[in-house]
Amino acid sequence: MMNNEIISTKIRGFDKILEGGFTPGTCILLIAPPIIETHLFCLEYIHRGISDGEPGLVVTMDYSPENLKVRAMQYGWALTTGEEKGILRWVDGYSINANKDVKSTEAIKRIGGSIALSDLTIGMSQIQTEFHAIKDYYKFIFDSLSTLFIYNDENTIYRFLRVIVSKLRASGGIGFFTIVEGMHEQRIEMTLRYMMDGTIQIDNNLKMSILSLPTPSLMKTAQMKLTKAGFLIE
Repeated sequence: MMNNEIISTKIRGFDKILEGGFTPGTCILLIAPPIIETHLFCLEYIHRGISDGEPGLVVTMDYSPENLKVRAMQYGWALTTGEEKGILRWVDGYSINANKDVKSTEAIKRIGGSIALSDLTIGMSQIQTEFHAIKDYYKFIFDSLSTLFIYNDENTIYRFLRVIVSKLRASGGIGFFTIVEGMHEQRIEMTLRYMMDGTIQIDNNLKMSILSLPTPSLMKTAQMKLTKAGFLIE
C-alpha cells in the first residue's frame, strides 16, 4: 500500500506553498530558462533529504556527479556524506558521453549517454530496489529531459517516461524532472505536463509559478531567492 504521508521538501518556504510537501509517488515537471541553474535547486532538495536520512537518487544528463558535488559544497551541501551512508546514489549519463575516463563506483552508475535508455532504466531500477530496503520512499531528480530530446525521437522518450514514471510512483519516489523553457515545441511540453503529477515554472527573475499540483495550492506564485545557505521561497 502506498504511503500517503506528506513528506516535507525542507527547502525554506517551499512547503508552505505546497501545503506541507509531497506524498510518495509524486513526479513534478520543473520548467526553467537556460540561465537559471535549476540543478542547484534540485541538489538542495536532495541534500535536505539525505541530511534527514531520506534516500536520494540523482539522474544527471548535463553534468558529472563530481562537478555537481563541488558545486553543492559551495553552499555547504556535503553530498558525499549521503554516499558514505549509502543513501545517495547517482545515475551518470554525462561523463562517458563527454569522453571522461571514469568508471562506475558503489555510489555512481555510469551509463553510455542520452541514448542508453535501457541502461538508464536498469540503473534506476537497481537503485530503487536498494532504497526499498532502507525506507518506503525516496527523493529523486532527473536533470534534464531536454538533453534526452536532443538525441532521441520524442515518441521514444514518451515510451521511456511511461515506464520510469510508473516505477517511480510505485516505488515511492518523490521528485522533479527538469526541462529547459523555450527549447521544445508546445505540444511536447504539454505532453510532458500530462504525464506528470504537477508542473512548476521558474522564470529569469526566479519567480516561481505553480501551474498544477496533485493537491491544489492557494498560492500560485512566489519569489525565490538564492542565499549563501540555499534557496528561500517567499
